[in-house]
Amino acid sequence: MTKIDNFKLEHFDNGISIYQSDNYYKFTQDAILLAKFCNIKHSDNVLELCAGSGVISFYAYSLCPFNHLFFNEIQPEMCEIIEENIKFNGFKRRSKIFNCNLKDLSLSDFSKPLDVIICNPPYQKVNPNSLINEKPEIAVARHEILATLEDIIKKSSELLKDKGRLYMVHLASRATEAISLCSKYNVEVKRMKLIFNGEKEAYLVLIEAVKNAQPGVRISKNKETK
Repeated sequence: MTKIDNFKLEHFDNGISIYQSDNYYKFTQDAILLAKFCNIKHSDNVLELCAGSGVISFYAYSLCPFNHLFFNEIQPEMCEIIEENIKFNGFKRRSKIFNCNLKDLSLSDFSKPLDVIICNPPYQKVNPNSLINEKPEIAVARHEILATLEDIIKKSSELLKDKGRLYMVHLASRATEAISLCSKYNVEVKRMKLIFNGEKEAYLVLIEAVKNAQPGVRISKNKETK
């Protein structure tokens, strides 16, 4: 068992349980929304970038078991948590963790190009007016300190197979930026879902982008909650 303090187990109705710590960035509802949005096949090899506790991959697996789980997480402490989640949920034989900056990943790290990449990235850009959490482990999860949106999309394009799929959640206010970057790196946005939370304007967007696909996107929205 990891030595991380305030280690707690969160249980889901689908049978998956996830360890996380109050001292580090904890997953929120956007992670579960993304897991449910993903269209993953049984034969797929899946990489989760900026994995945190790995909750998106584990939850997505509970909906449709797939071939292999790869996790990329730059913080060693979070990798410990992923390791505990792998053990607890019985995925030891089908999982591997890469504790590095995502920019350092290459195709040689995998036996073949990937079918699916999932990412819940840092949402906030870094600028002189940014209010950044004083705890580095929280700051890097919320702000583009170690990897930007462009870094994530560029790397995804490098690692995905032809017609491989990138699934991502981001701020709705950065949707046009995400679409432009996906097109730049030949990962065309094919499906989007706008997420509302009792507001007139969407605050999140779920994105499915396909490598080397033709342009054309379908857009839907969730039911607004009050």
